[in-house]
Amino acid sequence: MDKSGSYLQKHPGITRTRVANFVSNGMWSDVNIHASLYSARASGKPHVELEVWSAPGQERPTFAHATKQQFAPIEVGHQFGPSWSTHWVRVTVQIPHEMEGSQVRLLFDPSCEAMVWTDAGEPLQGISSGLSSARRVDVILTEKARTGEPRRVLYLEVACNHLFGNGRTTIEPPKDDRQFPLATADLVVYNADAWALYYDLQVIRDMAQKLPQDSPRAWQALAAGNAIVNEYSVGDQASIVRGREISARFFAARGGDANHQVYAIGNCHIDTAWLWPYAETRRKTARSWSTQLQLMDQYPEYR
Repeated sequence: MDKSGSYLQKHPGITRTRVANFVSNGMWSDVNIHASLYSARASGKPHVELEVWSAPGQERPTFAHATKQQFAPIEVGHQFGPSWSTHWVRVTVQIPHEMEGSQVRLLFDPSCEAMVWTDAGEPLQGISSGLSSARRVDVILTEKARTGEPRRVLYLEVACNHLFGNGRTTIEPPKDDRQFPLATADLVVYNADAWALYYDLQVIRDMAQKLPQDSPRAWQALAAGNAIVNEYSVGDQASIVRGREISARFFAARGGDANHQVYAIGNCHIDTAWLWPYAETRRKTARSWSTQLQLMDQYPEYR
């Protein structure tokens, strides 16, 4: 057994934690894979201008009504609230010339849920904050930015509730006075290789943790994850490519002709008025369904 393999067997718990920390969006995010997910970023004027109109009480006005109202300027850090209220945000973006030739996305994190609308009133997709696998706070603006990009206007219908209502935990009465800070409103260039490595590592991490700990495949997963972490260096795109080569070799392994072939099929469902008012169920349905349609456009094989 080589030295690295011997170390993994002596200290598997430490190595599993090391790999898990590498994909965690926590205290290590400035030095782990999260530091490389976006290769460029722009925020504030003139690239991102933010304005808001807040609906009174718990009214949920239509796009046509809301967009005729008087909007006021806001900045990142603005507080949306209280619970169940609605705030329409007008976002005007100007893609900087440094992003020409790249896919550009808007990262908009209101710390709650939202629906993204075009300025013509077409619903595009839902926004869901948080740190779970359901987090979705990015909107593709263009697949390839070109010279002289026009200013774009989007409207975001911010709903002051979480994915699971407004309780502290999943099954708990809601708090009526919650506030939700606007955490992020940036233009970013998506680093496809870094994201691919991030998802590869999530699978490798889970295999190392969930497979029987004395199985050869669990050890192989742990070794592959550790090798990827060793290879990575912040700001070095080549190290990400090398990491993907390691994960590709790991996933290319086959056990034999008798292996099962497993298909993963995504689904989207709505719990009618579970932890939220019935009126919010209608908006959750719109956010969920529009997101699925957007994903089918983005990934035709998903249809």
